[in-house]
Amino acid sequence: MGDTSLKPYILYLRQNKGFFYASLGIISHIIFVCGQISQNSWMATNVENPDVSTLKLTSVYIAIGIFSVFFLLFRSLAVVVLGVKTSRSLFSKLLNSLFRAPMSFYDSTPLGRILSRVSSDLSIVDLDIPFGFMFSVGAGINAYSNLGVLAIVTWQVLFVSVPMIVLAIRLQRYYLASSKELMRINGTTKSALANHLGESIAGAITIRAFQEEDRFFEKNLELVDKNAGPYFYNFAATEWLIQRLETMSAAVLSFSALIMALLPQGTFSPGFVGMALSYGLSLNISFVFSIQNQCQLASQIISVERVHQYMDIPSEAAEIIEENRPAPDWPQVGRVDLKDLKIQTRYAPLVLHGITCSFHGGDKIGIVGRTGSGKTTLIGALFRLVEPTGGKIIIDSIDITTIGLHDLRSRLGIIPQDPTLFQGTIRYNLDPLGQFSDQQIWEVLGKCQLLEAVQEKE
Repeated sequence: MGDTSLKPYILYLRQNKGFFYASLGIISHIIFVCGQISQNSWMATNVENPDVSTLKLTSVYIAIGIFSVFFLLFRSLAVVVLGVKTSRSLFSKLLNSLFRAPMSFYDSTPLGRILSRVSSDLSIVDLDIPFGFMFSVGAGINAYSNLGVLAIVTWQVLFVSVPMIVLAIRLQRYYLASSKELMRINGTTKSALANHLGESIAGAITIRAFQEEDRFFEKNLELVDKNAGPYFYNFAATEWLIQRLETMSAAVLSFSALIMALLPQGTFSPGFVGMALSYGLSLNISFVFSIQNQCQLASQIISVERVHQYMDIPSEAAEIIEENRPAPDWPQVGRVDLKDLKIQTRYAPLVLHGITCSFHGGDKIGIVGRTGSGKTTLIGALFRLVEPTGGKIIIDSIDITTIGLHDLRSRLGIIPQDPTLFQGTIRYNLDPLGQFSDQQIWEVLGKCQLLEAVQEKE
């Protein structure tokens, strides 16, 4: 339970040369760590060497430091480029998938679930994962390099450190099984919270009219508590892991110090022994930091998994089919022929059972029926919001399923049941694509008897 395997990592790094930039960052960090070890080794071995002058000692030390800093900056640049390119690629694919999704997807998917993907999950992909990836890799390299330096001076420490590493890996897996599930639960509860908040804002007038503010407020607090619970438990689990890792690191350091104290005098120079002890002291921090960052990354990579779920939504038909485009003045007459039309929504029974009829051009037709009889479904079929399961819809001798969605929907008009005003000017709401002149818009407002009402607002 909670195992994400390597699939989300590979999916993340496959975006826009991610493997290349990640490799550059890792190689740069390895060179930086090697530079640090070389710098400290130079100082430790030559600090008491009378043949090396103070000027030469400090000059070489500073030169190695400047060389190492250059690769550290290059690593940071590679991480930034990795984050920008992969995030942009994932966002573009997610946006295209959502914009091309059929209406049935939005009918069956809660709004809060979609908002959670495009807000909190994408925020983690943008900011947390690229730096978390490099920090976890870098901290791992630091920890094992510290252990390597310690083992060079006191190889006996391997008898303690190797079992400790195995135990740490087992602890990490034990912790991750719970941590990943807690992160998944946190994402699910956050979707429910966002969905409830969106519905409350949309229905605020109705809620106030029935004086149900307290009930919705209590429901919101309940959802906040449910969302905060997994986060708190994840924090407690992290502290549980850190306590055990620090205990193991302290045991390794204590054993190393004991072995160094028992070494025969003159085995290593005092400077080299001091360097080994300093690396042993930093082993505690680097070891805990490494495991902690790896666990955080494993929890954060779930956001890539959640975003990817909405990147493979079955899309609508093509917007334009070049080899089968209607004439510019289509439809001229407006005749609509339904031939044995059958429509089924998802896995439910048929809504329209083989309708066959014709509407002549210019006629005013009224379609009546009880709730759920398929009136809205028929209108949706004309715009291909739902695709026919069987039969045909022919408008002016053209089967609408053979042309692109843009060519079809741009030639039809509809007045929705619920009026909607988008944020912006009246002109933007009337002509969002900017296809008509101001004079034409004023003429339309006059024909709708809204001219005076709009002029009063100026």
